[in-house]
Amino acid sequence: MTERLDPIEGGLRRATGRVEDLLAGLQEPADAAPLHLTGLPRAALAFALGRAIRERRIERLLILLPDPESALKFVDDLRVFAGDEHRNGVLHYPASENNPFLEIAPDRRAAMERLSVLSRLSRGLPVSAIVSSIAGAIRRVPPRALLRERSLLLEVLSEVDRDDLIDTLEASGYLRVPIAEDPGTYAVRGGLIDIYPPSAELPARVEFDDDLIASIHNFDPEDQLTKGEIPELFIHPVREILLGDAETALARERIRALADEANIPSRTARKLIEDIEEGRAFYGIERFLPAFYAHLETLFDLAGPDSRVVVYDPSATAKEARSLLDEAEADRLARVDEGEPVYPLEALYLSEEEALEEIEARSPLIVHRVATLGSSAGEESPLASLDAVPDEDALLHLGAEDHSALLAELKARRAAADRDDALAPIAERTARFLDVGLRVFFTARSSAQAERLVRLLSSYSIPIEREIVPFKPALLEGGGRKVRALVTIGELSEGALLPTEGLVFITEEELFGTRRTRVRQRRAGRRTRRGEAFLEDLRELQVGDYVVHADHGVGRYLGLEKKQVSLSKNERYHGVEAASFEVLVVEYAGGDRLYLPITRLHQIQKFAGADGHQPKLDRLGGATFARKKSTVERAVKQMAEELLTLYAERGAARRPALPPIDRLYAEFEASFPFEETPDQARAIEDVLEDLASDRPMDRLVCGDVGFGKTEVALRAAFRVAITGRQVAVLCPTTVLAQQHLLTFRERFRDYPITIGSLSRFVERKEQTKTIAGLKAGTVDIVIGTHRLLSKDVHFQNLGLLIVDEEQRFGVAHKERIKKLRAEVDVLTLSATPIPRTLHLALGGLRDLSLITTAPADRRAVRTFATRWDDHTIREAIQRELRRGGQVFFVYNRIEGLYERAQRLQDLVPDARIAVAHGQMKEDLLERTMTDFVNGDYDILCSTAIIESGMDIARANTMIIDRADTFGLSQLYQLRGRVGRSRERAYCYLVTPPPSTLTDEARSRIEALERFSELGSGFQVASLDMELRGAGELLGAEQSGSVSLVGFDLFVKMLEESIAELQGEPLLEELDPELTLDFEHYLPEEYIDDIGLRLSFYKRLARAEDDLELEELSDEIEDRFGPPPPPAKALLRAMRLKPRARELRAHGLELVGKRLTLHLRDDTPLDPEKILELVSRPGSGYQLSRDMRLTKRLDEEVTPENMDVAIEILDALMMLRKDEFLEA
Repeated sequence: MTERLDPIEGGLRRATGRVEDLLAGLQEPADAAPLHLTGLPRAALAFALGRAIRERRIERLLILLPDPESALKFVDDLRVFAGDEHRNGVLHYPASENNPFLEIAPDRRAAMERLSVLSRLSRGLPVSAIVSSIAGAIRRVPPRALLRERSLLLEVLSEVDRDDLIDTLEASGYLRVPIAEDPGTYAVRGGLIDIYPPSAELPARVEFDDDLIASIHNFDPEDQLTKGEIPELFIHPVREILLGDAETALARERIRALADEANIPSRTARKLIEDIEEGRAFYGIERFLPAFYAHLETLFDLAGPDSRVVVYDPSATAKEARSLLDEAEADRLARVDEGEPVYPLEALYLSEEEALEEIEARSPLIVHRVATLGSSAGEESPLASLDAVPDEDALLHLGAEDHSALLAELKARRAAADRDDALAPIAERTARFLDVGLRVFFTARSSAQAERLVRLLSSYSIPIEREIVPFKPALLEGGGRKVRALVTIGELSEGALLPTEGLVFITEEELFGTRRTRVRQRRAGRRTRRGEAFLEDLRELQVGDYVVHADHGVGRYLGLEKKQVSLSKNERYHGVEAASFEVLVVEYAGGDRLYLPITRLHQIQKFAGADGHQPKLDRLGGATFARKKSTVERAVKQMAEELLTLYAERGAARRPALPPIDRLYAEFEASFPFEETPDQARAIEDVLEDLASDRPMDRLVCGDVGFGKTEVALRAAFRVAITGRQVAVLCPTTVLAQQHLLTFRERFRDYPITIGSLSRFVERKEQTKTIAGLKAGTVDIVIGTHRLLSKDVHFQNLGLLIVDEEQRFGVAHKERIKKLRAEVDVLTLSATPIPRTLHLALGGLRDLSLITTAPADRRAVRTFATRWDDHTIREAIQRELRRGGQVFFVYNRIEGLYERAQRLQDLVPDARIAVAHGQMKEDLLERTMTDFVNGDYDILCSTAIIESGMDIARANTMIIDRADTFGLSQLYQLRGRVGRSRERAYCYLVTPPPSTLTDEARSRIEALERFSELGSGFQVASLDMELRGAGELLGAEQSGSVSLVGFDLFVKMLEESIAELQGEPLLEELDPELTLDFEHYLPEEYIDDIGLRLSFYKRLARAEDDLELEELSDEIEDRFGPPPPPAKALLRAMRLKPRARELRAHGLELVGKRLTLHLRDDTPLDPEKILELVSRPGSGYQLSRDMRLTKRLDEEVTPENMDVAIEILDALMMLRKDEFLEA
């Protein structure tokens, strides 16, 4: 009993003060002596400083931690304890990942975050605390005055020259783009300017009336729709080197002087100066920062002399500063040796002496992890003096502790054979904490994890409140004894016991293991639009791309053209001006051209075949295409029949359901080190429901690499194995098998589950042992290649077969899998996603779970562009190897690959390097890859064959040589190989100097640097991948069909075939042609981006009713301002189309004083009602033999009186047959 109280009693005995004493120390004069503290783990410090901020005990804090990782965690903790009201005043200042002497383009996102903090400080805006690592604090930055000058506060009804604003945005580093959907970008459309400052939660739309700002609205970067009006917008620079006229002139003179001083050849100096004058970025420009400004400042200067500095763990902080400065100086000297102009180190960094002076001038709080009494005499580092406590009276001990003892106890309990009470230590401690009057708070990062926590803790009879609430500091107020612990939702990185304050914080990470540091989303609920990728396909259409027309087939897109409505002789005689309209031009075989009105773009789809298939052009008129469609229809019908048969057979099979989920599964589920994405959670739920039913599971889980399919398989395997049934995991390659083996062993290491492996690289003795174990039932899970399908492999009680990448197995192996399918549960994983349209077409015929959202907690891969530089490449590799990791080096040509491997060996002689490419013998390639997975090599030098299927947690640095030669989709896939563990991942894109790249290559590299976050901004790349996934799901034969008619039409045919076989009525889709004699189009000067115009034309053409058209009209006006007359006419005229479609008219003419409908035979209009209408005197209706129904009008219909035509069509709708009216 007493042992359990040790942490509390020990803490109280050691404590010489409380948090209130710390707060009083903060309010001492700025020239007071340093306050030394201990007994204050990181979370306890965040609690204390959060209270200081809430109670406004201090104007501003500058908090320094040893490294970027701990700074990132601390800023989250501090925001939790500061509370929502003060959250925005707690700023994170991220240090640059690289020193300026490495020729690497800096991380744009981190630079934008730094500039946001500096600009706020320069303008004196409210800031409660700045959290940084020591690396951020000692690096010099642009001066306050210049940052203030280049920052703007745009206010509604203020006057700002629009062109000057655009010039300011350019000079401040903003990128001009067609659509502003990423921080640091802007878009111009007439009187509207969309701006996305990195410091803002949302981008803003600024509307000008001449030079007057009429309004400012926030808008959603996903759908581009405005959210609400705001009174002002703060715009700040987004890069550290500002290329204004004054800065460029100063840099020119200083760099010339620097080059002369270093005896640099004049040609080299001239090239540098030319790049700067032209505003061209070049690798390594950051090292010339002192050349651009009269003087530089530091974070200390901008934080101000009255700010109080807090240094956490001074010993580690001093070591980190020394290491950083030594490394920077070594890199600087390497540049000097190469004959390049460089500034001295002190021009870009504070020295340790200067840093110490800045800290001591601000009456610092120094928080020791372990306090050392005595002076620091003899220490090499001046900053090490912070670690010395003069005497015991100068040290305040707060008696708080972290939970390291509790974590050790939990780990020991998990390692024990009896695993049914792994959380018993928590239960015992919580009961004791509550007994002695402490208030206990558990924190979880999401509501789903919080609910799990409540269920689990309740199962241990821990007294706990059932209500889950977001963590708020107000919960800590009021005191009083609490008899129940509280589960809250909050972003705490670690917990602490504060006996002097009567508080305990325990995080989910401490209960279930470390969770990955979260990639902070710019806002909650950011959703992907991948499901709409096919709808948006025309937005990405380029001249020369292949398109497929529903009737005429495959042609080549030539662009948009303006046409004029033909005039009669009489109209020409009277000088009537011909109205214009826009058409999409498609070229067919033989040079024939189709001019498709923009009101019928619903008939056009960007051609999408399998694996970049180049189609043959059809002939205009549809004869060749009709034959293709007929061939595809037969194949599709056969596929639909097979699917229906399989579905019926599976529905009839039965097997015993699994027992209900128990506590052990709940603990395993809670130990998942990420937060499940909604798609992933749904897939897991689908699988668990399948296993709980008495029908055998046969589910396919599709998703991009790294989106969490393996966790779905792990949950299923655990659920089955823990009940005594065996699990087999079947992989197409030994590499994948080895990767899965490592993953399964890692996740199951604390559980009584035995895992075996079978593949040709497993020793015969081990194979024999595993096979015997499977037969005897002592092996619970086996992971292997097709060796698992051999006749000598027998299971005692096989319950689940997990098949990874089934499409990569041969025919014979697929037949064996098919036989197993009839007997056991089957879960199939596919690494390539499939389009949702195909998912919907297949309906319930295939149990499909799609994972299309990237994990929110996966860490962004730091992406840098650089030229080939031996020193930079060596540094990148050595940094990874020093932390025990591995490196991918990718060069996509076999010729030259071995030479590069040798060059890497020369750079890093101790590294173990393997070479892999597609022309190696299969056995050798597999052996090489498997050895790399096992850690036998440090560097894998390969072609792009690692693009898919490689999942190695230790490999967290990738260097892509000649990245400019890769497509965006390929670069995205390659970069996805790293960043798959808790370590920060790096991707270096090695290119020639930017000035020599093509515009397209440069935009690809910029895109990848900008979109560090997983799954961000890659609609085009994801579309390519989805198509590949569709081909793999459908098989080779159906991929051929897709290549003939395009994907969209194939899916439509499949839907129709399935509906027909299921006996559902089929109605042919109609796209009525509108003939209008007034101008109706979206003018180029209104929407200048042709892709956006095409996208809107298509969305207008497919709109189904007035509501959808009204929403589209609102969106267009919202994004582009009030529509000019031709656009307004188009938006009004498109209301005719859904009505014509409803009346089954394949054409509608509105010309002069006449409205004509070209009706089809299957029109829903009642013949008797129509004949009665036509024969009625004065009705103005005529009906021709070829089903043309015409209404004579009293006046010409114009865009302004379009309601006349709408009313006529609405009246005709009332004349439909009775069954249609009832429906």
